Amino acid sequence: MRGLPRWVLVPALLGALFVVVPVVAMVARVELAPGPDGTGGFWALVTSPAALDALGLSLRTALVATLCCVLLGTPMALVLARTTFPGQRVARALVLLPLVLPPVVGGIALLHTFGRRGLIGQHLEVLGIEIAFTTTAVVLAQTFVALPFLVLSLEGALRTQDTRLEDVAATLGAGPTTVLRRVTLPRVLPGLLSGAVLAFARALGEFGATITFAGALQGVTQTLPLEIYLQRSADPDAAVALSFVLVVVAVLITAAVHGPRVLGGPDARTARPRRGARGARAAGTLPDGGPVVREDVSPASAPAPAAAPAPRDDAAPAALAVRALLPERGLDVDLTLAPGEVVAVLGANGAGKSTLVQVVAGLLPPGDAHDARVAVGDDDVTRVAPRRRRLAWLSQRPLLFENLSVEDNVAFGPRARGVPRARARREARAALGHVGAADLATRRSTDLSGGQAQRVAIARALVTDPRVLLLDEPLASLDVSVAQHVRSVLHHAQRDRPRTTLLVTHDLLDVLLLADRVVVLEDGRVVEDGPVDRVLTRPRSRFAARLAGVNLLVGRVAHVAVPEPVTVGSLGTGPGRPGSGGADAALVPTEAGPEEEAAAREATLAVDGTQVRVRGTADEPLAAGDGAVAVFEPRTVAVHRATPEGSPRNAYRVVVTSVEPHGPLLRVWGRVTGEGPGDPAAGATTVVGHDAPHLAADLTPRAVAELRLVPGERVWFVVKAAEVRVHPR
Repeated sequence: MRGLPRWVLVPALLGALFVVVPVVAMVARVELAPGPDGTGGFWALVTSPAALDALGLSLRTALVATLCCVLLGTPMALVLARTTFPGQRVARALVLLPLVLPPVVGGIALLHTFGRRGLIGQHLEVLGIEIAFTTTAVVLAQTFVALPFLVLSLEGALRTQDTRLEDVAATLGAGPTTVLRRVTLPRVLPGLLSGAVLAFARALGEFGATITFAGALQGVTQTLPLEIYLQRSADPDAAVALSFVLVVVAVLITAAVHGPRVLGGPDARTARPRRGARGARAAGTLPDGGPVVREDVSPASAPAPAAAPAPRDDAAPAALAVRALLPERGLDVDLTLAPGEVVAVLGANGAGKSTLVQVVAGLLPPGDAHDARVAVGDDDVTRVAPRRRRLAWLSQRPLLFENLSVEDNVAFGPRARGVPRARARREARAALGHVGAADLATRRSTDLSGGQAQRVAIARALVTDPRVLLLDEPLASLDVSVAQHVRSVLHHAQRDRPRTTLLVTHDLLDVLLLADRVVVLEDGRVVEDGPVDRVLTRPRSRFAARLAGVNLLVGRVAHVAVPEPVTVGSLGTGPGRPGSGGADAALVPTEAGPEEEAAAREATLAVDGTQVRVRGTADEPLAAGDGAVAVFEPRTVAVHRATPEGSPRNAYRVVVTSVEPHGPLLRVWGRVTGEGPGDPAAGATTVVGHDAPHLAADLTPRAVAELRLVPGERVWFVVKAAEVRVHPR
């Protein structure tokens, strides 16, 4: 009753009684024992020739009708759930029409279709085929009224399933029929079974359409519901006894439909891992419970090195060229990858990273990617199905096939490409050995931890020798320690066999350890592209700057001057001055070196969309009006409570927005407001604009406590011009 008002119990109880009491009243009228004259009795009534004929006919026709529903309803549910076409809502309404039609109306419709003078029946009669008032008519009537139950149940199951599993199967080389047979149908089998059971129940109890279209001929069309109807006036006790039989059947069917095994609920196999599957964590195991990575497969799991697939010439690294122009999704990217190059694609959520991967893999609907072009090596694969592109796709989730064992998951790709079963399994065991998962081969995929499952997914992707590897944040959902190991697995796999790789990530470690080059997307466009070291040390985009842990302001050069060599002291940190500097900045005077003095130019940058200006030094030629970025590290930012004394070159009034842990320090984030050091309205809170810059300062916990820095507080951020580097965009 938690969260429910008590009065709800009253109508709920009345509703339950309304359903149960009539059934109980009918069951109470069943005479189990024979009468005084030895006649009657439940057993005698339900075993009479007429009753047995009706029951047998009902069971036979209901089973055949259920089979027809499965054969016809499964494709209908697949089309409704997996495709989009004009008039789809109308088509669905017509398919479900028998649910709301009175059965008698359905019988009349069938009679005018398959009767002697019906739309189709008149042509069948010429061939000597009669359907109306035959057992076939009973099956057709039952199928007509029961079909929507299976379609509804299966379509609902299909719509709740993650279609990415089918996409993975396609990228592994499986054709549409293989995907349907080995992935889609096994995953929706509970929904298919429950729909079939409901269809059988509806067919077994059908009355109106049957009597209208097929009549009531004993042994031919007189099903159990018709027998009950006819016995109601001739022998009420027999009608009650036969009704009780149907009640028992209905109870059994209801129990079957709501049973956990039919609906895919927890059972002995999937409710919990097998005993000992995760408990035996001996020394030498990894954070995810797997063994230490080893390159050789254990003798018990596979024959030795011959099990590994031999590299094929067509599996060598290939160049990748992508031209993705999708106006409706806001994506406009032109990207080229050299053979064997690993390119990390960075960007905020919604920047278009995953859409780019889908374009390369061919997973977008054809209508959405009509202006895209993808070339792998010398082959234009733009119009090629995903299964023929020789790509491998790894997403955030492992997306293992729950109905297959670990070994069969990895062997799925080779089997889909026509490799014999025995060889595919040998290759799968070898691939599992290379990622340290050979001992998981016989386990169910549902019994694996997150790290184990992701290692299996890596083995499954690599066993097909893809020419291009697509990694869409494969470590995002893993714990830090587990992600570290899986990252190592990917690193070793790339080192042993270089593959052209497109890596979508938000993690700096992924970039540093796996990538050769970085591409930053912003609003569906490439805003930065370059080697890893250059992008991280001299970022040109806000996202790359935040990933690298630096402050970045974007704007245009307002003024450039060549300064005289000077010694730059600290600001706001001398004796008697209020404020606190960064973690290790502004405590010791910094003197510009001779080479820096000779080459550096002082540049003033006007930040786009704001009135903020920042002064720094530029090592590259700049002119007024040029686009540029100003970069400085959070540790160089000094924080003050009071207005900074003197005339600091870069002092910004900010509103603290958050304080986050950053290693042994705390990172204080502030949003710049429209005040300067000499602004008389020192207490104003006017924001510079919608694009007000966010700056970060790294402080010790003690400094944060002394300055009482909490969200909403107003303080000053000060950074020396010598600490700011200005780069052209």
